[in-house]
Order: sequence, then C-alpha cells, then structure tokens
Amino acid sequence: MNNCPNCGVEIEEGIKFCKQCGMPVHIAEEEASTLRLPPNTAPARDSAQPTRPVSPGPATPPHYNPPPAYYQPPEPVQYQPPAQYDPPAQAPPTYNKISLGDWLSGGWQVYKENGLLMSLASFLAAIISFCTLGVLAGPLLMGLYRMAFKTMRGERPELGDLFRWEGRFLQAFLAFLIAAAIHGGLTGAGNNSALFVILNFVVTPLLTMLLGLALPLIMERKMDIAAAINEVGRLIFSRDALMWWVVGLVFSTIAAGGTIACLVGVFITLPWIISSSAVAYRDVFGFDDPNRTLH
Repeated sequence: MNNCPNCGVEIEEGIKFCKQCGMPVHIAEEEASTLRLPPNTAPARDSAQPTRPVSPGPATPPHYNPPPAYYQPPEPVQYQPPAQYDPPAQAPPTYNKISLGDWLSGGWQVYKENGLLMSLASFLAAIISFCTLGVLAGPLLMGLYRMAFKTMRGERPELGDLFRWEGRFLQAFLAFLIAAAIHGGLTGAGNNSALFVILNFVVTPLLTMLLGLALPLIMERKMDIAAAINEVGRLIFSRDALMWWVVGLVFSTIAAGGTIACLVGVFITLPWIISSSAVAYRDVFGFDDPNRTLH
C-alpha cells in the first residue's frame, strides 16, 4: 500500500485517486525519490496577538566629511619688532580753580582746631631759626606743614611733629635757602632803586607760593629740591600765573602783617597762612584724606 503524498492517508492498490484529498496516485510513484514531509501538524493560533509598535531606531548621524588626506602647516608669522615707546608729555597738575577765599577760610578752620599748639610751635620755630641763623628755618617750616596736614586728616598733631623731618632735612634746608637768597638779592643793600622795588614786588609773591608748595611736595611725596621746584614752577607759571601771583601777594601780606603789635601777631598769621597753603596743596596735588575735608 502507498500513502498519499499530499495528506498521507493510505491508498489501496489499484486506486488512481486519493479518497481523502483527490490527489492522483501516479504522482506518488514519480516523487518516490523525493523526501516526504510529515503532514502539517502546526497548531492553529487560538487568537490573534496584538502587534507591538516598533520603536524608532537611532537617528541617522550627519554625513561625515573626512579631513583632507594631507597636512597643511600654518603659514609662519613674520616677527614684527615693537614700536619705540614714546612716553606722553608730562602735563602740569590739573585743578578745578584757584579759590583764594576757600583756601583762606579752610586754613583758618585748620588753625582754629589746634590754635594754641600751632601758635606755640610757630613761636618755638622762630626762636630756633633765629638762634641757628636760619639753618633750621626750612625744616621747621616743614614741621609746621606736617602739623597742619595731620589736623586736616583728622589726626591729633603734637609739638614733636615740628622736628619730624624723616630724612628730608637737606631738601627742606635747600628750599628755604634758595628762596631766602633770591629775596635777599632783591632787598639787599644798594638795591633801593625803583627797578629792584618793582622786581621785589613781582617776585616775592611768587617766591611765597614756590616755598609754600615745594615744602609739602618734599615732605609728602619725598621729592628732591629740583623736582619739587620744577613741579611748582610748571604750576604757577601756567596760564593762571597772574592768579597765582595774587594768591602769593595775599598770603605774604597777611603773614607780614603779623609783625604789628610787637611781632605777637605773626604767631597767629604765620600758622594761618601755613594752614591755608596746606589746603591749597590738597586741592591742587591731593593727598589721602579718609576721614574728612575741612572747608
């Protein structure tokens, strides 16, 4: 007996067609040499399975551009020597304006805070200067400026500040010597002609401002005498030279006016004008005043 090649049912001999599926029997003889497969016994699916959503794959990367196959070295930079440095021209000190009234009133306020001490220090400086033939006059004046500056900074001046020269004795001595030599040359014996009187009238106020601003520069900024005179000279001989001359004339007149009343008044006018010069120095050149400013 043979089996149906389609459904596998046994077929009796002499039957030409399968009773189960109707397959012709002669096909079984032609395909006898082929491999017979078992009937399809795969179980049928009970129910349809729900399909799962397919997650999107990774994004397609951008197109890659390979680098060139050869190396291109950067072009060499040619060395350029630096240009020659030309320092800017030094300009004279700048200030808002010349305020003679504010300087005099501010100086009087500085003097009043320690009036008795400043007058005593001025008297002592005058006695010592006379006894040393003027050798200590410049350094002692610088000590009076130190006392005025300490008052302006809100500190308490002491009589010992009169002798605190801090290595600036020679510079202060030279400053006073130069001013005294010029003034003495204009008022010496035989210089009573009208020309010398006019020169004395013109030069003395400028000498007053020169000495009054050079000594603070020597003390505060540690300048030597040449640098201090040059700094003050560029200031007072600027476009406001006439106004500086007026300030010097007023300062020198007030200081000399203290010789009235048996020279007693000079011990008031001298520290007052020194304090006023200190206020003028502060307004022109400036200094560290963290506490307050007197006006």
